[in-house]
Amino acid sequence: MDYDLFRMAWQEVLAGAGLQVRSFTDETISLRNMARAYRTHVSLGGMPPADAFNVTAELSWEWDALLSARSETVEEDLLMQVLGEDQRDTPTKPPWLRVDVILHATRPWGKPLPMPAPAVWQRWVAEVESRLDPFLLRDVEDRDDLPAVLAWRGEPEARFICQPDGRLALAAVQVSAWEGVVLPRQWDNPDRGYDEEPDEQLTDLLNRVAQALQVWEDSSHHL
Repeated sequence: MDYDLFRMAWQEVLAGAGLQVRSFTDETISLRNMARAYRTHVSLGGMPPADAFNVTAELSWEWDALLSARSETVEEDLLMQVLGEDQRDTPTKPPWLRVDVILHATRPWGKPLPMPAPAVWQRWVAEVESRLDPFLLRDVEDRDDLPAVLAWRGEPEARFICQPDGRLALAAVQVSAWEGVVLPRQWDNPDRGYDEEPDEQLTDLLNRVAQALQVWEDSSHHL
């Protein structure tokens, strides 16, 4: 599966998950390492109340040069080019792509909130983490062909501004996570079998992102 095929599958699943693109999708190519980067912002749709947090999810992934080279040919040819003719039948593991997710909750311009007390912030973080983990930390079965770590979630972070009177005010909160999506290999030898397409993984991931966005939106009201 190459970059274009993955992007097509991604866009189809994104629309099916009920997530609405909020801005232009950025696709860039690094001239330094030839990696292709994809980034978009989505929401659950609808306009938030005038005094509520604006809740979005930033979704991104990077298709590096090695993955591009691997997807342009069959596994046997790549092994031959990298390791030599006698290594053409060397066993390989499926490649996987890291999909980054950042949940944002931003206050309307000019309407920051008073800085929460430490005890309030601690309770809020504990509640948010317990509610988000079922959606942002996927349980992965033990398999020899998958990496040990395939999902991660960071701690909620806050951004403050200093008001003219010197007091700090809450302007935004966010939480970051990522998950690995396993990609199918291309074999020349049909006896090798075929890897599953990533559509099912993507559907599961983006449906959980939509659920996490709803939790994130509900939790932001508690601040």
